[in-house]
Amino acid sequence: MKKAGVVILFLSLALLCGCGKEGQGEYPKEDREIENIEIWAYYETQAQRDGLDTLIRDFNQSQNEYRASWEYVPMTGFNKGLSSAYTENELPDMAILDNPDMPALIQLGLFEDITEQAEQWNMTEEYYGSIVDTLTYEGRYYGIPFNCNSTALIYNRELLEEKGLQPPTSWEELREVARVLTKADRSGFAMCGIAAEQGAFQILPWILAAGEDPQNLGGEATKEAFEFLQSLLEDGSMSGNCINLTQTDLSIEFIEGRAAIIQNGPWAFPAIDEAGIDYGIIPIPGKKKNNAVVGGENIGILKGKNLEGALAFLRFCMEADALTDFCREACVLPAKISAAQKSAAENEKLKVFEQQMHTAITRTSIPQWASVSQKLTDGLYQLVSHEATPEQIAAGFQKN
Repeated sequence: MKKAGVVILFLSLALLCGCGKEGQGEYPKEDREIENIEIWAYYETQAQRDGLDTLIRDFNQSQNEYRASWEYVPMTGFNKGLSSAYTENELPDMAILDNPDMPALIQLGLFEDITEQAEQWNMTEEYYGSIVDTLTYEGRYYGIPFNCNSTALIYNRELLEEKGLQPPTSWEELREVARVLTKADRSGFAMCGIAAEQGAFQILPWILAAGEDPQNLGGEATKEAFEFLQSLLEDGSMSGNCINLTQTDLSIEFIEGRAAIIQNGPWAFPAIDEAGIDYGIIPIPGKKKNNAVVGGENIGILKGKNLEGALAFLRFCMEADALTDFCREACVLPAKISAAQKSAAENEKLKVFEQQMHTAITRTSIPQWASVSQKLTDGLYQLVSHEATPEQIAAGFQKN
């Protein structure tokens, strides 16, 4: 009995000591309620979607305070959707959007100023300056670069070899190669001319390739570019259906054998690879070789939303090589120069696009880009419908 009493006394003292420690603040902390972060994006290809899924999954697994998710919003209605959501106070926490769309939305006051945090990431020194320009305003930062890209010509190597053709290096060669490869159920060349930003993004490089001054479109070179596109339409090398094709549609045309050469970006490669097509990539030919236009997306935080959670997501993207991993899976270039160069070294198919980034122009650097964008796609539509001549289309760029 004496021994039993000692044991009871010892257990009582241990319990009291334990209670004393918990009373000093060592009680188990209650789980903090997990906060949701909603992201809008317009990604359509499976590789892009898988890449974003992986990025968000890795972020969610890296911490236990926030849970991110993303919602698909079509690119053609993306900005309108943001504006409507802003009016109805239903904005997401973050948006991944086409980089030329960001400056206007910044000036409308939709995005949070993240300058204090962004300055820690050395974007001015380590990222392509043309892209950083699209997310800054009056010296302040309103987002981060998510990725970058441009367009080039993707050709079916087997089809060219069957006809003894070499990849074209000039407009004359492209016209001839496209003519030879055209048949009843296949266009020699296909591009995206849809009346939206994708179409303008594809048409502009041809005007730059003709040697036009990007600050003053509508001159002789603009006319020459539309004359060239008209020649492809007239001899049937390019279908008038180009005005209905998105960039995703282009990949399908190529994979299903309805186009021998397409103008597209690296995001098309995963689907083409899966189809088992042997293909090559060359820059868009023309008088001026530095004719690439910057594509890609930025990501920003919408005002009045979950700022701390969204900043945590941005930090994860910028500080954990997460964006490089996303770009590898989505088959696009990182906007960080060193990472882009490494990606091109690892994947030879990205070399053309990495090289183009050093001289590519941004659409936002063109005066009144929103108006120019519409005139570009309107011009191609007028060629297809025979409503205007290349000279008349070029003259339209000089009108306000």
